[in-house]
Amino acid sequence: MQIDSALVRPSVWCSRHESAYSSPAFERLKDTIYSSNGNKQPILVRRVDDGFEILCGHRRHRACSELGLPLFAVVFDEHLTALDLFLAMERENRERVDLSPLEQGRMYVHALDTGLFPSQRRLSVAIGLSHTWVRKTVQIARLPIGVIEAFLDPTAIQPVHAENIAVALAANEAAVMHRAAELSATKRTTKRSATQVVQRLVGGADAQEETFVIRCGLRTVGHWRRDGKGRAVLTLGADVSDEGTMMHVVAAIEHALGSLET
Repeated sequence: MQIDSALVRPSVWCSRHESAYSSPAFERLKDTIYSSNGNKQPILVRRVDDGFEILCGHRRHRACSELGLPLFAVVFDEHLTALDLFLAMERENRERVDLSPLEQGRMYVHALDTGLFPSQRRLSVAIGLSHTWVRKTVQIARLPIGVIEAFLDPTAIQPVHAENIAVALAANEAAVMHRAAELSATKRTTKRSATQVVQRLVGGADAQEETFVIRCGLRTVGHWRRDGKGRAVLTLGADVSDEGTMMHVVAAIEHALGSLET
């Protein structure tokens, strides 16, 4: 049947990160649905008191909602317990090629926190995955939100990243959270790989890998970076580093640093 997408709500077990709805793959899905005047592959929903709840098809629902198109759906009328719904969505999620450890872990954390399973081990038995893998994905999902948002794409966080971050948090949580805030504030202008973000979070020296461009208008005139001791190293091209220009540069730096005088 066709239903108003506004009457459909996401499942409580939906594990997709918001970045899934701004990716090139999602834009291609929207283009396909727009050109077809709606989703030809129906989503699966069940009736709830105030409308419908998604069982399968969150991306198709979001696409139709953003495009203002009616939603083609199959309504599943059989009764589902919370456990039935969790197991069905967990199987459906694992069939996704793009499922990330973070998204998987978030679903498991919700199941544990709501008491659906008494332990990670019981959960792993129910879904047929190793307890080690469940533990690793849960560790990612339980990272502080400030740490997760330090990544340009949180779905890129891997188990080894979470393990390293957890060690750093245990040693000095305040320092890690301070670095996370700095990374989050600059992640759109200074794009770092997941590995570079982790190195920064744990206090490692990844400065040699990261260089910042200095521009004059549209022209690149130099670069600056931090060395292994945290010092700023500025390099200007020969064409802009004559003695006269450098006197102006030094004067500008001295003026900018004047506020640091005690």
